[in-house]
Amino acid sequence: MLTPQGIAFATPDDLGGLENYRSFCLAAGLDPVPEGYGLLLVTDEEGNKKTLVSGDVEYVRAIIGATPEVLSGLELPEDKFLVRDGWPDSWA
Repeated sequence: MLTPQGIAFATPDDLGGLENYRSFCLAAGLDPVPEGYGLLLVTDEEGNKKTLVSGDVEYVRAIIGATPEVLSGLELPEDKFLVRDGWPDSWA
């Protein structure tokens, strides 16, 4: 079971420009796409940090307004996310 801890966005606008976005994608092992990525920062049962990466930024933006009760029971469709170990601050 994964527990949501936070949400972030990796888009050229959110990262302060195209060059920063490309650097992020390189560090994350992702191909740059025009729309960018939505990131769910989660922990697993052992407390390990993982990042769920989705190319569906609007889907991730919709999760922002969810209450803690909704987030705790949220089932995330596997086909919407790539899983990366750690959180973005540990990828560089």
